[in-house]
Amino acid sequence: MDSMKTIAALCLAAGLGCGIAHAEDAPSSYGCVNLAEQGDPQALEGKDGFFFTVMDDIAMKSVADPVLAENVAAFSKLLKAQGTILVFVPVPTRSQVLADKVPQSAWLYGYQDTVNTEIYQEAIKRLDDAGVVAVDLLTPMRAQASPDSPPFQKADPLWTTEGARLAAEAIAGKITAMPQSRKANLMTFTTTKGEDYTRRSDLREAIQAHCSESLPPVTETRYETVGEEAFAADRPFNILGSDAPAPVVLVGSRFSADGQSHFDGFLKQFSSMDVDNRASASGSPFKSITDYLRSGDLQAKPPLFLVWEVPPGSNLASYGPEPWETLKVSAAGDCGPDGCGAAAKGSE
Repeated sequence: MDSMKTIAALCLAAGLGCGIAHAEDAPSSYGCVNLAEQGDPQALEGKDGFFFTVMDDIAMKSVADPVLAENVAAFSKLLKAQGTILVFVPVPTRSQVLADKVPQSAWLYGYQDTVNTEIYQEAIKRLDDAGVVAVDLLTPMRAQASPDSPPFQKADPLWTTEGARLAAEAIAGKITAMPQSRKANLMTFTTTKGEDYTRRSDLREAIQAHCSESLPPVTETRYETVGEEAFAADRPFNILGSDAPAPVVLVGSRFSADGQSHFDGFLKQFSSMDVDNRASASGSPFKSITDYLRSGDLQAKPPLFLVWEVPPGSNLASYGPEPWETLKVSAAGDCGPDGCGAAAKGSE
């Protein structure tokens, strides 16, 4: 068995399935065939209608190796010197949160549940030890998620509205526990639940091509969050004034962009602070934060908190040192030949 695991790991590193992923799988509940061998992307059918992609869900990638932790810490210190606290939020993979849904055949790709969990936990500890404000989403998502309301979609890479809500609650708890939050203008938010709706999914459609039965739909729930400014007396240490910009700026990926799963609305609700969403659906995990820093808004009106949502499987370390140098010089006000303000918002 060890030799088979070694072969599978080599196949995964080479981006190949090696035609062995179905060896221990139960019969498909949806008539799916050749998902691991011919799927694009390669995928495995798990339990209760959950599907996992090999590269993003099953591959156990480092969330924050020592060099990455050093880069995040250095960038965090630079922002702190300008009055902004970086809140680093690595989103766990679906296999880390939904370990009980992962199929037996995942071991053929080197997957081990215990190691997979430790990779995330060690990353959070490494970031904490480096002085970074890092938010652990794995623990609350595993502990609080209901079987009837899973934190991730079954046949789509993104979280559900419940997953977004749990993430926002954990982030807000971290923010409001910091003394810097006493400077923020508080708001009173009301969140109203609307109807459920079904959206299309590239991943679901790609998997569906290999299955005879209809896969679980990708369903979201609409929410609306509206707010009004609270009285200044609610925060006696408030020093920003009624015309202050949003105390929280959100940068991140498609998990956050365009109001996905109402994540930004839930963050407003739980923090009682306005949130300026600058997230981008771009495939680059650095795009939205780079665009924000180059907009000139950090220099002109620095927020109290910069929340950086990092999508699972993004492997920031693989981009090398260049993006970090770009972030550092941009945060310092050097935005290139066109100057700060030339870049558009990340969500645009």
